[in-house]
Amino acid sequence: MARKKSAAKRAKEAEKKALESGESKDVQSSSKDEKPVQTMDDSESEDESTSEEEDEYGELITEDVEQGINKVLEAIRSDPKRLLDEKVKFFDDNIEQNGTTEKKEKPMYLKDYHRMNLLSGGYKDADEDENEYGTVDGEKPFVVAEREERNQLLSDIKNAVGDGSDDDDDDFLVKKGNKEGDEEDIHVTKLPDVSNQEEFLKSFFDQQAWIPRKNDKVINLDKIDQKDEEEFDEAAEKVEHAYNFRYEEENSAEILSYARSQATLRRSKTNSRKRQREKKQEERAQEEAEKQEELKKRKVAKANKVMDRLAQIKEAVGDEVPDEVIEKVFGDSLLKDDFDDAEWDSRMAQIFDEQYYGSELKKPEWDEDDEIMAEYHKEEKEEEDEDDDEEDDENPEKVSEKDEPKKHKKDKKLDKKKAKKEKKSLKEKALGIVESNATQILDEIEEERGRRKNDEVKFRYREVSPETFGLTTRDILVADDSQLNNYIGLKKFAPYRPKELRMKDKRKYTKKKQLQQWRKEVLRGKHDIKGDETEIWIPKEEKPKSKKRK
Repeated sequence: MARKKSAAKRAKEAEKKALESGESKDVQSSSKDEKPVQTMDDSESEDESTSEEEDEYGELITEDVEQGINKVLEAIRSDPKRLLDEKVKFFDDNIEQNGTTEKKEKPMYLKDYHRMNLLSGGYKDADEDENEYGTVDGEKPFVVAEREERNQLLSDIKNAVGDGSDDDDDDFLVKKGNKEGDEEDIHVTKLPDVSNQEEFLKSFFDQQAWIPRKNDKVINLDKIDQKDEEEFDEAAEKVEHAYNFRYEEENSAEILSYARSQATLRRSKTNSRKRQREKKQEERAQEEAEKQEELKKRKVAKANKVMDRLAQIKEAVGDEVPDEVIEKVFGDSLLKDDFDDAEWDSRMAQIFDEQYYGSELKKPEWDEDDEIMAEYHKEEKEEEDEDDDEEDDENPEKVSEKDEPKKHKKDKKLDKKKAKKEKKSLKEKALGIVESNATQILDEIEEERGRRKNDEVKFRYREVSPETFGLTTRDILVADDSQLNNYIGLKKFAPYRPKELRMKDKRKYTKKKQLQQWRKEVLRGKHDIKGDETEIWIPKEEKPKSKKRK
């Protein structure tokens, strides 16, 4: 594979082409331009200093120069005094410059061009070729000149780029071998280890390792420097930003956003007032439910009470008095508490009054489909059947004794059924009386609930066990509050104190000696200490002495 030309070689070729094209352009411009051209004399041109190219790759360092450098290095190592000696010469004075560097030629002006044509006879040839392009002045037409320049430009581009591009395109298809010419140009520089500085420096100069070779890697230092500058600028910007915003909080410029939940996407219909109304409605519903529950319990209790009183009244008056009369006389008073003796006598007198006996009571009519009457009719039929059996029996004396217990069991069953019926009828009557007075019972419940709300106890005292600490009732009544506090304070009676401390105080204050001393100081012989504890001594108040008027 053919190697690409190095940057140094391309630069050299470009300089040569520029010099060649510059000479031709100077000649053409001198012939075309008719304007006055600034002329210079030979003396002036010689006086001007010619600029020289810089020796970038050290091409002026020839073998003679290298030998001189080596001599200088040896003199430095061995005898530095030789460097100060004028007679000792390390380099030759007549060292010719390398042929590659050339002096700039003297520019050709219009005056010099005419002189050269006159001396060489070139003006004759110019007259003969005057009509070569069919123009008056003998110059190329614009179209021809433009076409030639375009063709020349295309050929230069093909020569410069065409070969390299073709090779690059075919790289992945054919592996080409190195040419002999390329192999000759390849020069590998082998340098010793850097640790041995003298040998490395000597071989570096001998091999001219600073001159770029064809196979050397081209390092673009400008790009590296640019990258370093960008990194430095970024670091400087970060430091400056951190210093300028050192007092600000992190992420203060960012606005945090949070997704809204489905519940908050739109305004709910319930506001604070509506919530309060709903709360009040719930409280009312709860209160109503409590009332209904209490009403049910109260109805059951009242019904049981009415049943007991009806049974008590029936026992007193007997079965001759119908239930309707009892209900009419007593009425709502059956729901109240126990009767007084006077009220009971008056009610019983009303029942036994002649107007109730004289009044004709209608017999109640019952449907045959009624459950109670169906059972009643069934019992009547059973009794009739029993009577028929007794009449048909011709030998009653021969009845066995085993039939008597059977009849006794039947009587028991009938009595039980009758008791159940009476109890059931009493219950129905009691429930009817209670239901008729349901509103009155509800009013009582509401009144009780309102009384409870008004009489709510905000503070409840805690029950504590009584403790006298050895004092008698007489001591407590006779002594003042200050004297009792001096003996034992109220804090000792606190219920939240631990049991151990209470027992300790009890042992301390119930000592007989301490108690006697307190009594002597407080009572001061006002009464006998050994007297009866149940007796209470009341001290006499002395009247204040009245002041005599003068």
